[in-house]
Amino acid sequence: MKLTKRSDTVNKDEKQLGISRRAFIRNSSIAAAGGAVGVGMFAPGMMKKAQAKSVDLESPVEIKRTICSHCSVGCGIYAEVQEGVWTGQEPAFDHPFNAGGHCAKGAALREHGHGAKRLKYPMKLVNGKWIKMSWETALEEVSQQVLKIREESGPDSVYWLGSAKHNNEQAYLFRKMVSMWGTNNVDHQARICHSTTVAGVANTWGYGAMTNSLNDMQNCKSILFIGSNPAEAHPVAMQHILIAKEKNNCKIIVADPRRTRTAAKADHYVSLRPGSDVAFVWGVLYHVFKNGWEDKEFIRQRVYGMEDVRAEVAKW
Repeated sequence: MKLTKRSDTVNKDEKQLGISRRAFIRNSSIAAAGGAVGVGMFAPGMMKKAQAKSVDLESPVEIKRTICSHCSVGCGIYAEVQEGVWTGQEPAFDHPFNAGGHCAKGAALREHGHGAKRLKYPMKLVNGKWIKMSWETALEEVSQQVLKIREESGPDSVYWLGSAKHNNEQAYLFRKMVSMWGTNNVDHQARICHSTTVAGVANTWGYGAMTNSLNDMQNCKSILFIGSNPAEAHPVAMQHILIAKEKNNCKIIVADPRRTRTAAKADHYVSLRPGSDVAFVWGVLYHVFKNGWEDKEFIRQRVYGMEDVRAEVAKW
């Protein structure tokens, strides 16, 4: 791949009052919008073609302790390695988070890179059937189609969404590529998901993400779930919730329109109508205030605007 100086590209683009298809693909690696490929293009030598390696399954097994990389919970894994190849895995029974358990995603962690069913080449749906394509053809088709959209509707017509699986360098290059494309329409699911918690939770607790460890859950005396279903959405956390129920006699209340697997473990299940969750919270607060159950000293030290809240919940 031929690299050009940034000044040369800028001058050329200024003369053309735009950017050509060939120049854009060459300089921005639009064909490698996945990020990982882009790293290889911008930094030759950092990536190499994978080589399959045969393994004698009768060879000795070496156990490597590692952490599941599927999400940020940090569950422990025992990786079974034979002749340098990851051939199996078991959840770590002595890990404080998952305690010998796995969610469905974590259980398939080895399959991500070593599974026999992993997709090894691009596929295209043609007349209802998937056909194999070469990388060159796939990258050419994707780049040409995206550039066609840009030419017809402008650079702001495309929205670029980053990946939680990008490392810092890949995210950096992805953002640079979008800038070269000519827009700032780039975002990430985590920003969309957690902007509300940063605004609310950070101002309340001083930290914009989860404020308690999983082990804290075991000491709870009561837990209220509103529209939350950790038995399916967060099975690792659900283990700790059930420990609280068993060892600490924790009372579990689930408020949800659906009777979920979490609701099946609840001491009290409240079947809400969809959209009535705020009314439910206000109704609970009504009884809290009416019976004087609120933590008055905490409110005095940490809360402002409570009189407005009292006036509103009085209606419920």
